[in-house]
Amino acid sequence: MELKNQIIQEYLNTGCGYRKLQAKYGISRTTICNWVQVYQGVHNLHPTNLQQKHYSNPMAKKAKEDQAATSEKEAELLKKIATLEKQLAHQELRAEVLDTLINVAEKQLNISIRKKPGTQQSRK
Repeated sequence: MELKNQIIQEYLNTGCGYRKLQAKYGISRTTICNWVQVYQGVHNLHPTNLQQKHYSNPMAKKAKEDQAATSEKEAELLKKIATLEKQLAHQELRAEVLDTLINVAEKQLNISIRKKPGTQQSRK
């Protein structure tokens, strides 16, 4: 038990890595890692800088990748929205022009172009 505490304290106080401690004491890195993590949990200690660098870096990298992918998707969606808004404005303008054209034609030529509600299609 004395050796275990000595190894844990050496890891926490000197910043010596698990590999060096393994070579020095002949105890596996996994065992030393487990001892340190249990000790930190029991005493409510924060992870060391070395632990944060080792364990949080892959997670932080994954979070950054996810954020970048989300940003790219958002940019694509914004482009698509802008394109659709332009198309909609064009179609609304086209519909207004056609409606005006029909109104002018009906007035000047004095003919009915629009189908009246309730009229039946002719059958041949």
